[in-house]
This record gives sequence, structure tokens and C-alpha cells, in this order.
Amino acid sequence: MKNSLVIMCLLLSLLVCGQTPAHPDISGYWELSFDSSSVPPASLVQPLTSATEREQMRHDAEWTRYCVPLGMPYILSQSPLDIRQSPAVTAMVSKVPSSTRYVFTDGRKHPEKEDLEPTSNGHSTGQWEGDTFVVDTIGFNDRGVARLPGGGIRTPDSRLTERYRLMENGNRLSVTLTWEDRKTFQKPHTYEYRYYRIPKITGARVLPCDTGDQERATFLMAPFGN
Repeated sequence: MKNSLVIMCLLLSLLVCGQTPAHPDISGYWELSFDSSSVPPASLVQPLTSATEREQMRHDAEWTRYCVPLGMPYILSQSPLDIRQSPAVTAMVSKVPSSTRYVFTDGRKHPEKEDLEPTSNGHSTGQWEGDTFVVDTIGFNDRGVARLPGGGIRTPDSRLTERYRLMENGNRLSVTLTWEDRKTFQKPHTYEYRYYRIPKITGARVLPCDTGDQERATFLMAPFGN
């Protein structure tokens, strides 16, 4: 009886005070390995021709050459990834040239279309559904690496939903990405990464990028005759 009363008091205190159990913390350094990707072929509205595929590859090579922020989802595939979680915002930093990605968890909504400034990372809001961190992103531009794993391309009309979930006592991190874009995909395109936790990132978090290095430019654009 006494134990039952204690439990009831605890439950009432949570309701009265508005307290909720703490969310899992996905902060840390995360790295992909050889067995970390599960990417099926995308169901595209229009199959890519060789000319279209070449143009997409050239697009990404050009932006890489000029060291612009390469954006989502490319930064997730180029580990290690540094994630820092706080009550109002979760930040993600990759080792490739890109802006810090911010996922707002303070209850804000996406800006209205006329007020939304598209970026290569898009505008992201997040919320917890049980032990899963669900991120919704819109507002992409056409800069950076736009090709998507499994096929297709990120466009200004794309919407990305991500689900982050800790595995194996917090030593692994599952990230499931689902792309929706009626002009690109016949159905939502979903794939998953599973990262390994690592104790630290060795070397610079963001590698140097020199747009004036002609040898580098020639190397990147050689497949396209530049």
C-alpha cells in the first residue's frame, strides 16, 4: 500500500510540475563504417538518362570545386559527425565544407514560404517521439551536393524526415532518412545509416578547401573535360 501511494505521488508531481522523463542524448562523435549503410534504389518518376546523370555529377563537382557548403544529406555520409544536443537546438558539424546544421527543438514552426531563405542544409525542426528524435526539413536550395543516395536529386520542393535512435546501449546511432518529392519520387525514398560512437575526432573537424588550387580544380573537373 505504501509503495502504491509513493508511486501515485510521483505521478501526480510529474503532472503538476509539467516534468517529463529526460530524452536520450545523441550528443557525441559518430562515424560510419563499411557496414553502416542500407540504401535501396529510389523509385524515380523519370529514370535517369546518361546525360542527366552526367549533368548531376557535374553540378556536384562544380560546387565541390568552389568550396561552397555541401549541405544535406551529403554531410551525413561524410563522417565523422559531431552532434551536440541541448533543450532548444541540436547542432551537427561534419568534416566536409558545410555550415553547421541546426535543428530547432524549441517549438518553433517552419517559416512561411515567403519568409523562408533556402539553404543547402534546409530549415530543420525536431521533436521527440518516445526514444526517437524526429527531424523535419524543408527549404533546400540548388547549391552543394544535390544527388541523393540510391538515386534522385534534392530540389527546392523536397521534404526530408529523419529519425535518430540510439542502439546497443548508446554505442550506435541509427539515422533513417525519408525523402518526399512528387516530381522526383514515385513513393517516399527511405534509407538508413548506422553510426559507431567514437571517443574523439582526430585532426581538423573541417578540412581545408582552396578554390585557388588549380591542380585540385583540374582533378575534380577532369571527368567532364574541364
